[in-house]
Amino acid sequence: MCLAIILLVSVLVSTCLVIPRTMETIPHHPLIQVTQEDLAKAREFYGISDVKRIRESLDAVDDWCQKQSHLVQKNLNRNILERLFLMSRGSVEGTKKRIDGLFTARGMMPELSLNRTVEEFDRFWDGINYVPLPKLCQSDSSRVMVTQLLTDNIDDFNLLTYFRYCFLVGEYRLHFDYSLSERYIIDLKNFSLSHLSKVSPMTVKKSEVLATEGFGTKIKGIHILNAPPFVDKVVFLLKSALKEKVASRLHVHSTYADLHKHIPKEILPRDYDGDEQSVSKLAAQWKDELRTDAARKLIKELDNLRTDETKRQTGKFNEEYLGMPGSFRTLSVD
Repeated sequence: MCLAIILLVSVLVSTCLVIPRTMETIPHHPLIQVTQEDLAKAREFYGISDVKRIRESLDAVDDWCQKQSHLVQKNLNRNILERLFLMSRGSVEGTKKRIDGLFTARGMMPELSLNRTVEEFDRFWDGINYVPLPKLCQSDSSRVMVTQLLTDNIDDFNLLTYFRYCFLVGEYRLHFDYSLSERYIIDLKNFSLSHLSKVSPMTVKKSEVLATEGFGTKIKGIHILNAPPFVDKVVFLLKSALKEKVASRLHVHSTYADLHKHIPKEILPRDYDGDEQSVSKLAAQWKDELRTDAARKLIKELDNLRTDETKRQTGKFNEEYLGMPGSFRTLSVD
């Protein structure tokens, strides 16, 4: 669901959208627009268009969650459950593993995904815009995420804070979105060598692991715009930090017209000769939404999407998932 300057240098709301246990109708939301056709396409892509099957599968996953003593939050939001079920290609067992892996990873990387407040991003917002574009890219049902540095002041750049915000938006969006993948636009207009010097490879790597392995984010493209003369150094850093398959999807665009070959101008902001409203206006809307009482409550609840390893029934877990007791392997990043 997060991740752009994983890429830069490297992955709800006041209207309180109400969605049925499995989405049959989709209320309009200006920041995360999903049409009935988008919903059908996502389900058909994974071969799970049968609503009854989805409901029964989610019931089975929910029942399993209730029995897992190590899950801090056992009563998972039904909307999140369906998204994880989709990302697990309609497999009940795959969804269980996805939940366990995601919660474990979040608990092991609290610096990226826990104990966040809206107020901690006040200064961050002065220096960086990070927004999902409202409409999906219809060619591959991807959600496009845009990052802009608003100033060249190095003091306004903090990579860890950036990732914390990216994951917050991604987890928040998980309640509403039906995208099949993500694309990232990285605007390097105000990016300098000084910014590059503040990049921690460990932070970049952890972020990629949490995004791709934890959340199951599928990255369809990384699009660099307004590249500086030293862009080769940025590209080298990204390719050394990312998996080969993802690195092969990195593009440096010399013109916005070239970007339009990958992402249609109909969904792009006017900053990049598109038809959508500007990135700054979208960012302002996201700030307003995240400051609402409903959003603050949701952000607080996200802290419970983790495991308490002292309560894990290790032998049972290993026997169920690995076929043998005594060999549980936890996620680690060297």
